[in-house]
Amino acid sequence: LRCQLQVVESLFGPSSSSSSSSVPMASQAGDRKEPKKSKKQKQKQKQPAAKKKKSEARIYYDAPPPEPIPGDFKGIEVDVEKDLMGKDTDVQKRLRELCKTIPIPSAKFKRAPPHYYDSPLEIRRDILGAPHIDYLCKTMIMRNTKSKAKDCSDRTDSKYYMVVIQYTAKMNKEKLMKIIRGLRTDETKLSKKLINMRVASMEEGVALSGFGHNAVTPVGMTVKIPMIVSHRVLQLPYIWLGGGEVDVKLKISIPDLCRVFDPIIGDLG
Repeated sequence: LRCQLQVVESLFGPSSSSSSSSVPMASQAGDRKEPKKSKKQKQKQKQPAAKKKKSEARIYYDAPPPEPIPGDFKGIEVDVEKDLMGKDTDVQKRLRELCKTIPIPSAKFKRAPPHYYDSPLEIRRDILGAPHIDYLCKTMIMRNTKSKAKDCSDRTDSKYYMVVIQYTAKMNKEKLMKIIRGLRTDETKLSKKLINMRVASMEEGVALSGFGHNAVTPVGMTVKIPMIVSHRVLQLPYIWLGGGEVDVKLKISIPDLCRVFDPIIGDLG
Protein backbone atom coordinates (compact mmCIF):
# COMPACT_ATOMS: atom_id res chain seq x y z
CA LEU A 1 0.00 0.00 0.00
CA ARG A 2 2.80 2.38 0.89
CA CYS A 3 4.47 1.62 -2.44
CA GLN A 4 1.24 2.44 -4.24
CA LEU A 5 0.94 5.79 -2.44
CA GLN A 6 4.49 6.69 -3.41
CA VAL A 7 3.68 5.98 -7.08
CA VAL A 8 0.55 8.21 -6.96
CA GLU A 9 2.47 11.03 -5.29
CA SER A 10 5.19 10.84 -7.91
CA LEU A 11 2.57 11.39 -10.63
CA PHE A 12 0.17 13.97 -9.08
CA GLY A 13 2.02 15.37 -6.10
CA PRO A 14 1.22 14.83 -2.46
CA SER A 15 -2.30 13.73 -1.65
CA SER A 16 -4.81 16.21 -0.31
CA SER A 17 -4.68 14.71 3.10
CA SER A 18 -0.95 15.15 3.38
CA SER A 19 -0.81 18.67 1.87
CA SER A 20 -3.65 20.19 3.80
CA SER A 21 -1.54 20.64 6.86
CA SER A 22 1.19 22.64 5.05
CA VAL A 23 -0.74 24.63 2.39
CA PRO A 24 -3.30 27.31 3.52
CA MET A 25 -6.89 26.88 2.38
CA ALA A 26 -8.02 29.03 -0.55
CA SER A 27 -11.58 27.90 -0.86
CA GLN A 28 -13.20 31.31 -0.22
CA ALA A 29 -13.96 33.44 -3.31
CA GLY A 30 -12.23 36.48 -1.87
CA ASP A 31 -8.90 34.67 -1.71
CA ARG A 32 -8.92 33.61 -5.33
CA LYS A 33 -6.77 35.49 -7.86
CA GLU A 34 -8.51 36.97 -10.91
CA PRO A 35 -7.34 35.73 -14.30
CA LYS A 36 -4.84 37.97 -16.10
CA LYS A 37 -6.29 40.32 -18.75
CA SER A 38 -5.03 40.22 -22.31
CA LYS A 39 -3.34 43.27 -23.90
CA LYS A 40 -6.43 44.00 -25.99
CA GLN A 41 -8.63 44.02 -22.89
CA LYS A 42 -6.24 46.42 -21.12
CA GLN A 43 -6.10 48.77 -24.12
CA LYS A 44 -9.88 48.76 -24.42
CA GLN A 45 -10.18 49.61 -20.71
CA LYS A 46 -7.75 52.54 -21.01
CA GLN A 47 -9.43 54.06 -24.06
CA PRO A 48 -11.68 57.03 -23.15
CA ALA A 49 -15.29 57.07 -24.22
CA ALA A 50 -15.76 58.21 -27.79
CA LYS A 51 -16.45 61.95 -27.98
CA LYS A 52 -19.35 63.27 -29.96
CA LYS A 53 -18.35 65.12 -33.08
CA LYS A 54 -18.75 68.86 -32.74
CA SER A 55 -20.86 70.57 -35.34
CA GLU A 56 -18.86 72.70 -37.76
CA ALA A 57 -18.61 76.35 -36.77
CA ARG A 58 -20.67 78.75 -38.80
CA ILE A 59 -18.68 80.71 -41.38
CA TYR A 60 -21.16 82.94 -43.25
CA TYR A 61 -24.00 85.18 -42.09
CA ASP A 62 -26.95 86.74 -43.88
CA ALA A 63 -27.23 90.48 -44.43
CA PRO A 64 -30.08 92.34 -42.75
CA PRO A 65 -33.01 93.43 -44.91
CA PRO A 66 -32.42 96.79 -46.66
CA GLU A 67 -33.86 99.95 -45.23
CA PRO A 68 -36.38 101.80 -47.39
CA ILE A 69 -34.92 104.85 -49.11
CA PRO A 70 -36.90 107.98 -48.20
CA GLY A 71 -38.90 109.24 -51.17
CA ASP A 72 -37.80 112.81 -50.49
CA PHE A 73 -34.08 111.98 -50.15
CA LYS A 74 -32.06 114.65 -51.99
CA GLY A 75 -28.66 114.00 -50.49
CA ILE A 76 -27.08 113.99 -47.04
CA GLU A 77 -27.10 117.18 -45.04
CA VAL A 78 -23.90 118.58 -43.60
CA ASP A 79 -23.14 121.42 -41.24
CA VAL A 80 -19.67 122.46 -42.38
CA GLU A 81 -18.87 124.29 -39.15
CA LYS A 82 -20.17 121.61 -36.80
CA ASP A 83 -19.54 118.40 -38.75
CA LEU A 84 -16.39 119.34 -40.67
CA MET A 85 -14.90 121.84 -38.21
CA GLY A 86 -15.32 124.60 -40.84
CA LYS A 87 -13.16 122.79 -43.40
CA ASP A 88 -14.91 121.51 -46.51
CA THR A 89 -12.84 119.97 -49.31
CA ASP A 90 -13.24 118.68 -52.84
CA VAL A 91 -12.91 115.14 -51.47
CA GLN A 92 -15.84 115.66 -49.11
CA LYS A 93 -17.97 117.28 -51.81
CA ARG A 94 -17.34 114.35 -54.16
CA LEU A 95 -18.17 111.78 -51.48
CA ARG A 96 -21.38 113.57 -50.55
CA GLU A 97 -22.41 113.65 -54.20
CA LEU A 98 -21.76 109.90 -54.45
CA CYS A 99 -23.85 109.28 -51.32
CA LYS A 100 -26.64 111.20 -53.02
CA THR A 101 -26.53 109.31 -56.33
CA ILE A 102 -25.87 105.76 -55.03
CA PRO A 103 -27.81 106.54 -52.68
CA ILE A 104 -26.68 106.15 -49.04
CA PRO A 105 -29.25 108.01 -46.89
CA SER A 106 -27.62 107.00 -43.58
CA ALA A 107 -24.20 108.43 -44.50
CA LYS A 108 -22.75 111.13 -42.31
CA PHE A 109 -19.25 112.64 -42.38
CA LYS A 110 -17.51 114.08 -39.36
CA ARG A 111 -14.08 115.67 -39.10
CA ALA A 112 -12.06 114.73 -36.01
CA PRO A 113 -9.40 116.81 -34.23
CA PRO A 114 -5.69 116.22 -35.02
CA HIS A 115 -5.10 114.15 -31.86
CA TYR A 116 -7.76 111.57 -32.87
CA TYR A 117 -5.41 108.69 -33.73
CA ASP A 118 -3.19 109.43 -30.74
CA SER A 119 -6.17 109.02 -28.41
CA PRO A 120 -7.51 105.81 -26.84
CA LEU A 121 -10.67 104.27 -28.30
CA GLU A 122 -12.79 105.71 -25.49
CA ILE A 123 -11.82 109.26 -26.49
CA ARG A 124 -12.45 108.52 -30.16
CA ARG A 125 -15.86 107.13 -29.22
CA ASP A 126 -16.75 110.38 -27.44
CA ILE A 127 -15.48 112.52 -30.33
CA LEU A 128 -17.77 110.68 -32.76
CA GLY A 129 -20.66 110.43 -30.31
CA ALA A 130 -20.82 106.63 -30.55
CA PRO A 131 -22.52 104.62 -27.78
CA HIS A 132 -19.63 102.15 -27.50
CA ILE A 133 -16.11 101.58 -28.83
CA ASP A 134 -17.45 98.56 -30.76
CA TYR A 135 -18.97 101.03 -33.23
CA LEU A 136 -15.47 102.07 -34.36
CA CYS A 137 -14.24 100.04 -37.34
CA LYS A 138 -11.30 100.00 -39.70
CA THR A 139 -11.06 99.17 -43.37
CA MET A 140 -8.03 97.12 -44.40
CA ILE A 141 -7.03 96.25 -47.93
CA MET A 142 -5.63 92.72 -47.91
CA ARG A 143 -3.63 91.11 -50.72
CA ASN A 144 -3.53 87.40 -51.50
CA THR A 145 0.15 87.01 -52.32
CA LYS A 146 -0.39 83.46 -53.62
CA SER A 147 -3.34 84.22 -55.88
CA LYS A 148 -2.97 83.80 -59.63
CA ALA A 149 -5.76 86.33 -60.18
CA LYS A 150 -4.75 89.49 -62.04
CA ASP A 151 -7.58 91.68 -60.77
CA CYS A 152 -10.55 91.84 -58.38
CA SER A 153 -13.35 90.93 -60.77
CA ASP A 154 -13.96 87.48 -59.24
CA ARG A 155 -14.80 87.69 -55.57
CA THR A 156 -14.23 83.95 -55.13
CA ASP A 157 -10.58 84.44 -56.16
CA SER A 158 -9.64 88.10 -55.97
CA LYS A 159 -6.13 89.49 -55.81
CA TYR A 160 -7.30 91.96 -53.14
CA TYR A 161 -10.06 92.05 -50.52
CA MET A 162 -11.34 94.93 -48.44
CA VAL A 163 -11.87 93.80 -44.85
CA VAL A 164 -14.07 95.71 -42.40
CA ILE A 165 -13.59 94.81 -38.74
CA GLN A 166 -13.96 96.47 -35.35
CA TYR A 167 -10.97 97.99 -33.58
CA THR A 168 -11.93 95.92 -30.54
CA ALA A 169 -11.66 92.65 -32.51
CA LYS A 170 -8.62 90.77 -33.77
CA MET A 171 -8.73 89.29 -37.24
CA ASN A 172 -7.95 85.59 -37.46
CA LYS A 173 -6.15 84.90 -40.76
CA GLU A 174 -7.10 81.22 -40.66
CA LYS A 175 -10.78 82.18 -40.50
CA LEU A 176 -10.28 84.73 -43.28
CA MET A 177 -8.79 81.95 -45.41
CA LYS A 178 -11.78 79.69 -44.65
CA ILE A 179 -14.18 82.42 -45.73
CA ILE A 180 -12.40 82.85 -49.06
CA ARG A 181 -12.00 79.11 -49.72
CA GLY A 182 -15.65 78.49 -48.87
CA LEU A 183 -16.82 80.77 -51.67
CA ARG A 184 -16.20 77.85 -54.02
CA THR A 185 -17.69 74.45 -53.26
CA ASP A 186 -16.90 72.44 -56.38
CA GLU A 187 -13.67 71.12 -57.89
CA THR A 188 -12.50 74.71 -58.45
CA LYS A 189 -12.21 75.33 -54.69
CA LEU A 190 -8.96 77.12 -53.97
CA SER A 191 -6.17 75.13 -52.38
CA LYS A 192 -4.76 76.35 -49.08
CA LYS A 193 -1.47 76.77 -50.90
CA LEU A 194 -3.08 79.44 -53.07
CA ILE A 195 -4.13 81.68 -50.18
CA ASN A 196 -1.77 83.84 -48.16
CA MET A 197 -3.37 87.06 -46.96
CA ARG A 198 -1.22 90.08 -46.11
CA VAL A 199 -2.01 93.76 -45.58
CA ALA A 200 -1.42 95.60 -48.85
CA SER A 201 1.38 98.13 -48.96
CA MET A 202 0.64 101.84 -48.57
CA GLU A 203 1.34 102.35 -52.29
CA GLU A 204 -1.08 99.57 -53.24
CA GLY A 205 -3.73 100.98 -50.90
CA VAL A 206 -3.50 104.44 -52.42
CA ALA A 207 -3.60 103.08 -55.99
CA LEU A 208 -6.63 100.86 -55.31
CA SER A 209 -8.66 103.23 -53.14
CA GLY A 210 -7.66 106.67 -54.33
CA PHE A 211 -7.32 107.70 -50.68
CA GLY A 212 -4.32 108.12 -48.43
CA HIS A 213 -3.19 106.06 -45.45
CA ASN A 214 -5.82 105.93 -42.65
CA ALA A 215 -8.27 107.61 -45.02
CA VAL A 216 -9.63 104.58 -46.91
CA THR A 217 -13.40 104.53 -47.28
CA PRO A 218 -15.49 102.07 -49.32
CA VAL A 219 -17.32 104.95 -51.00
CA GLY A 220 -15.71 106.13 -54.24
CA MET A 221 -12.94 103.53 -54.45
CA THR A 222 -10.79 103.73 -57.60
CA VAL A 223 -10.99 99.95 -58.01
CA LYS A 224 -14.02 97.89 -56.98
CA ILE A 225 -12.69 95.39 -54.44
CA PRO A 226 -14.74 92.56 -52.86
CA MET A 227 -15.65 93.42 -49.28
CA ILE A 228 -15.55 91.03 -46.33
CA VAL A 229 -17.30 92.24 -43.17
CA SER A 230 -17.07 90.80 -39.67
CA HIS A 231 -20.35 89.21 -38.60
CA ARG A 232 -20.08 90.99 -35.23
CA VAL A 233 -21.17 94.32 -36.74
CA LEU A 234 -24.58 92.79 -37.48
CA GLN A 235 -25.38 93.39 -33.81
CA LEU A 236 -25.02 97.16 -34.33
CA PRO A 237 -27.33 99.64 -36.10
CA TYR A 238 -24.39 101.47 -37.69
CA ILE A 239 -20.58 101.78 -37.66
CA TRP A 240 -17.91 104.43 -38.17
CA LEU A 241 -15.33 104.00 -40.95
CA GLY A 242 -12.68 106.08 -42.66
CA GLY A 243 -14.11 109.04 -44.57
CA GLY A 244 -11.71 109.79 -47.43
CA GLU A 245 -9.37 111.99 -45.39
CA VAL A 246 -7.18 111.09 -42.43
CA ASP A 247 -9.22 113.15 -39.99
CA VAL A 248 -12.70 112.50 -41.47
CA LYS A 249 -14.93 109.58 -40.47
CA LEU A 250 -17.96 108.10 -42.20
CA LYS A 251 -21.03 106.88 -40.34
CA ILE A 252 -23.12 104.32 -42.23
CA SER A 253 -25.94 102.00 -41.21
CA ILE A 254 -25.38 98.25 -41.46
CA PRO A 255 -28.36 97.77 -43.82
CA ASP A 256 -27.00 100.49 -46.13
CA LEU A 257 -23.49 99.02 -45.98
CA CYS A 258 -24.82 95.61 -47.02
CA ARG A 259 -27.18 96.94 -49.71
CA VAL A 260 -24.60 99.15 -51.39
CA PHE A 261 -21.45 97.03 -51.18
CA ASP A 262 -22.92 93.50 -51.09
CA PRO A 263 -20.23 92.26 -48.71
CA ILE A 264 -19.31 88.73 -47.75
CA ILE A 265 -20.30 88.54 -44.07
CA GLY A 266 -18.34 86.02 -42.07
CA ASP A 267 -16.66 85.08 -38.81
CA LEU A 268 -13.28 86.81 -38.87
CA GLY A 269 -12.44 86.00 -35.25
